[in-house]
Amino acid sequence: MKKILYVFLLAVLSLALFSCANNSSTSSTASTTTELEGTWITSCYASGSYYYIQTVIVSGTDLTMKVKVHTDSTCSTENGIWIDTYSSLSIGDNVTFTSGATGHKFSVAVNTFTFTPTLASVVSDLNAVVWCGYSNWTLNTAKDYTGKTCGSTSYSVANTTYLGLYMLVGNNLFTGTFSSTGTYPTSVYTSIPLVRQ
Repeated sequence: MKKILYVFLLAVLSLALFSCANNSSTSSTASTTTELEGTWITSCYASGSYYYIQTVIVSGTDLTMKVKVHTDSTCSTENGIWIDTYSSLSIGDNVTFTSGATGHKFSVAVNTFTFTPTLASVVSDLNAVVWCGYSNWTLNTAKDYTGKTCGSTSYSVANTTYLGLYMLVGNNLFTGTFSSTGTYPTSVYTSIPLVRQ
């Protein structure tokens, strides 16, 4: 079970993307979601004992974040898939980072958080501990854990407002942590870019 908890924590951290690239200034100019429109994907990257591919899809004011967890360095054997969906994407103030790159603050509203186990051993482990209150996890079937407590983590309910920050460098997108406290994050994760497709 420790293995499953570890995978969950890593996926949550992957979606939240921590870093220390601080911004130096902001302005009050807002823009539309046009510069984010489309699909952005990372390469296969390692974190702890697992490997990940993250995808961000922006369509109008809808935002989808997907993280696929793998057990191998080629990202060919899936362990599970997290999909977070958001609506009401609103682009806020411009941000200029210390590197000279630019980006924006933004906000979104939570729609759903789901997890799909894609490995039989993961299904067994989830059912054994009634993860997120479910004892009927099945292979390749998503469960919605929006607003639920899974282990020691309580997840936000639908319509919760999250504040975020992103940086654009050419076709590379870098995101930061999501905040539900009313304060925008001040940094983005710069080691693994999401590349526009």
